[in-house]
Amino acid sequence: MDTEAGLSIDPKDAAILRAAFTAFARYGLRRTSMADIAKGAGMSRPALYLHYAGKEDIFNALVRIHFERSEMAVVRVLAMPGDTVSILLATFHAIDGDAMEAMMNSPHADEILSADTPFSQPAVQEAHTRITRHIARWIEAGVAEGRLSLEGLGATADEVAATIMATKFGIKATSKDFAAYRAAEARVAAIFGKALSRRREDSAG
Repeated sequence: MDTEAGLSIDPKDAAILRAAFTAFARYGLRRTSMADIAKGAGMSRPALYLHYAGKEDIFNALVRIHFERSEMAVVRVLAMPGDTVSILLATFHAIDGDAMEAMMNSPHADEILSADTPFSQPAVQEAHTRITRHIARWIEAGVAEGRLSLEGLGATADEVAATIMATKFGIKATSKDFAAYRAAEARVAAIFGKALSRRREDSAG
């Protein structure tokens, strides 16, 4: 998971997180040792333990920082001009960052992506909630400006945003590799983009 851009991180912590990310992708969570991470970070195991209690603590930090970066990227994307489908797809890619490709292409992708504890951290859940809210506010602004419509969807902007996020994260389970995942993201963006843009297309017809 991405660890630096847009966030202020201690250089030693950044080195540890980069080394851990590489080790987790190469060896998986179970096989990665603190010695592997320490070696990759250019420090001793005792020095590493001064920063983190164990590899689970490091993985939790990776996930937490990834979502913090994702939120900042999503805010930037949603402020950009563009058609609905393109903005939604760019939002998905912003949430993924650079990490998703590396993780899904790892031979240990199933183990890494099925880990529950890191994603149940309060900080991660709160970031997920905020990202969902950013999407909802973007939908609301589009409706107010006449670019988007909730007509016929039987849902509020918050409910649509929550469904978008649930669908976006759900497709990982059925995607055999990163290319299939990206294709599924494009389909999801097209479906929701079409639904939200329906009023404009109807009036044009």
